Amino acid sequence: MAPRTPFLRPDRYFTDHEPTFDRGLVVAALVVVGTLVMVAGLGAVFTAKIDGTVMVDNPDRPSEQFCDGQMNESFSETNTTFGCDEPAEIERNIDVIIDEAMGQFYGPILVGVPILLFVIAGLLHLGTALAGGQGSFGNTLTVAAWGFAPTLVTMPLAIAALWVTMDPVTITTGMEPATFQSMLLGRINEWVPIALALNAVGSLWGAVIWVFGLERGRNVSRGGAAVVAGIVALLLFVIGLA
Repeated sequence: MAPRTPFLRPDRYFTDHEPTFDRGLVVAALVVVGTLVMVAGLGAVFTAKIDGTVMVDNPDRPSEQFCDGQMNESFSETNTTFGCDEPAEIERNIDVIIDEAMGQFYGPILVGVPILLFVIAGLLHLGTALAGGQGSFGNTLTVAAWGFAPTLVTMPLAIAALWVTMDPVTITTGMEPATFQSMLLGRINEWVPIALALNAVGSLWGAVIWVFGLERGRNVSRGGAAVVAGIVALLLFVIGLA
């Protein structure tokens, strides 16, 4: 029986399955949604491991320039303060700030991941074209999407490793940002090598999928597909280290 995905046996999978464009769209959508879920999971780990409150600017109070200016003085004669009597800073739970920070990634991911998939597919298509490849760009896009699918396995493992290795962090309202940053980096030192190793595994895994997928979808030799897939995977891995 032929495998349903190329995860474990990409050679057998692509022998029996043509990498059609419609299947590629489904895989690409799963990669995008999976990435969003992983970012949410990363935020959940940070909110669980980091505790405390911080002082932030009060959104209900105008700027110091306004409150200390002549315009405010003229309005104060009529007992109109525009909120200048409110405290300049208020205390907020760090969990709320982390959630807001992680939420800023969702939009760029929804746009950026599909763009990245198209760019990688373009590189694979161009590389195999130089090797005499034939076949539609839709085939290449599907193969490219399958190559990203291993991240749906390696990223949850990385998040689980972060949960296990990261010690809790408690911050206080008087803590300097540099002190908090240094403390946080110290807590994830053990996790960084694990994350890098999983990133390497995911890149290699995806490259193997690309090799057999390009061999079938672009009708190139396995050696030619391996060269193209290896170069693109190495480029992607190096960019991931930046």
